[in-house]
Amino acid sequence: MRELLWLSARVLWLFAPLLVSLALAAVVHRWDLVRALKRPIDGGRTFRGKRLFGASKTWRGVAIAVVGSTIAVALQKHVLVAPSLSLLDYPSVSPIALGVTMGVAAMAGELPNSFVKRQLGIAPGTTAGSPALRALFWTWDQIDVLTASWPALVPWIRPTLAMVVASVVITLVVHPLVALLGYLLGARKSAR
Repeated sequence: MRELLWLSARVLWLFAPLLVSLALAAVVHRWDLVRALKRPIDGGRTFRGKRLFGASKTWRGVAIAVVGSTIAVALQKHVLVAPSLSLLDYPSVSPIALGVTMGVAAMAGELPNSFVKRQLGIAPGTTAGSPALRALFWTWDQIDVLTASWPALVPWIRPTLAMVVASVVITLVVHPLVALLGYLLGARKSAR
């Protein structure tokens, strides 16, 4: 059990830059900052008469994810040095390369989920359909960032099955808590 908890702490440390991005996003959204980038990634394009990703997936979100992740990786490398927690060799890591990769991958991981939901007529931040479909989309909403993040991290780390499982469990716990906190602080329209 102790080994599992330690591995979970190390995985949480690896993905901490995405948590920093979420905190930065909360500030940006709460006060509607960086409005120039508040443009939909899909540019309003449609497929079968429905938006590709919708208005909530913006270039501002990508920029926040990249900037937040890059700052956090730089802090992990230069300030918050924690070799025992590190799954990466931070002294040899470029904060820009890793931060940009993490931020872009996290945002890219959200796009297939958004695309499927738009095609099914499910509005951003909501779920619809049968209980099984709602459960599926709720779970996908929580872990979608991992689907592209793990493959993108392969140049820095070869994930084990235990690492991936730990990241899914952590995300299923942390993501809803962060969403609730964002809602309570006025940075999100829903607690989902």
